[in-house]
Amino acid sequence: MATPTAQTVKTQFVTSSSGIKFAYRRLGPSNGVPLLFLHHFRGTIDHWDPLLVNTIATKRPVILFDNAGIGHSTGPVDNTMLKMAQHVIEFLSLLSITEVDLLGFSQGGIVAPLVFLHANKGLVRKLILTGTQPTAGEGVREPEDRENVFKTAGQPTLTVDAFLWLFFGPSAASQAAGRAWWSRIHERTKETSGEDRVGYVSEGLTEDRAGVLALVEAFTKADDRAFAAEGSYDRLGEIDVPVLIANGHDVMIHPINSYVLWEKIPNAHLQLFPDSGHGFLFQFAEVFARRVEEFLDSW
Repeated sequence: MATPTAQTVKTQFVTSSSGIKFAYRRLGPSNGVPLLFLHHFRGTIDHWDPLLVNTIATKRPVILFDNAGIGHSTGPVDNTMLKMAQHVIEFLSLLSITEVDLLGFSQGGIVAPLVFLHANKGLVRKLILTGTQPTAGEGVREPEDRENVFKTAGQPTLTVDAFLWLFFGPSAASQAAGRAWWSRIHERTKETSGEDRVGYVSEGLTEDRAGVLALVEAFTKADDRAFAAEGSYDRLGEIDVPVLIANGHDVMIHPINSYVLWEKIPNAHLQLFPDSGHGFLFQFAEVFARRVEEFLDSW
């Protein structure tokens, strides 16, 4: 029997006490501390890069997860990062997982520290925060072209051209890597998996856009000090596990915010990737997978 890959693995479901049906996929060995992937704004488990996922899953358990209302999961989309984190904690409890590593990308990287801060001590072993930022606080900067970032990321239909600007650098090499990534994330099909793909949150919708509007509200609150009590910024010093922070030259989330995280988290390691953007982990998928392995195995 062939080993399941991101392109072929079957989607599983677990139902919460409130009736939310969480979708997830498990890959890799059955033993060991699993690495839970938390996705970006509007992304689903159908949009992870199989090259990154499969490379990591050759050596450790991997779980891909759709939060409430996202992708294959049911329920309303959460309108705060804290609610998203609480649903991650609930999901892990439903699977009886008592120790986990988290890889949060973009929005997922804002959620991941909140999971650590609100979960029982010992649940989260290590954090990997990629292309991300803390919630609002001193030194945290907005994107330099915030208006165009939100306009492009929030448009009804997300195209390869949108992602080439949002996720990748302007050089020929980075743009080529972006096109290769776009091709890879469409390798999972009904033919390879036996399952239908889903679009990005609110994909193709021009009127009933409750999902994407809830995500925008979550980002707006995360960027507002009025909601600091439910944020991460003031509590980053409480994160006492090893943390890997990584980014490229990011137009979506200012790269200085990676430095802010590194400065405030006691046991944090920071790595910046050249000639890349928000999606550096996809541009350098195999290189970053090795970096993840080194971090999870050694630090």
